[in-house]
Amino acid sequence: MDFFVDFMNINLISYVRLASLALPLLKEGGGHIVVMSSYAGKIPTLSFSFYNAVQFAQDGFFSCLRAELKKADRNVSVTVAVLGMIGTEATKNVLKKVPGGEDMLAYAAPVDQTAQAVIRGGATRAREIYYPFYSWILSNIRRLPAFLEDYLIQDALAM
Repeated sequence: MDFFVDFMNINLISYVRLASLALPLLKEGGGHIVVMSSYAGKIPTLSFSFYNAVQFAQDGFFSCLRAELKKADRNVSVTVAVLGMIGTEATKNVLKKVPGGEDMLAYAAPVDQTAQAVIRGGATRAREIYYPFYSWILSNIRRLPAFLEDYLIQDALAM
């Protein structure tokens, strides 16, 4: 349980605290918040329930914050970067330990291209950024009929 609490503190609470502390200044200058998230905040991914829980909470919090700021007519926008697998060293190290993980690296987006996509989305004040493109496809699986969603999540996309 300690691991989950630490994970929540790093991947959710720290984001909420930073946004809360920065909000007064952002309201003065018409600022922008960019949040790094994952398609795991949009669909369940097997064997990663702790990660999904945090990503769903992050998506919910910042989507609500965006709506509240808009309703209050504040000139502060929120962009959520919904990312897929990125070819960082950490990702490479984790995948080396997973059976078949080396093959999965073919789907990892280059770090520099991911950074450019996030910067571009933040600069244009996009509501959400999906990178690489398959993140958008995966994020929309829940719109499918339940039997198809279940099949894709439990069988076709399972690691």
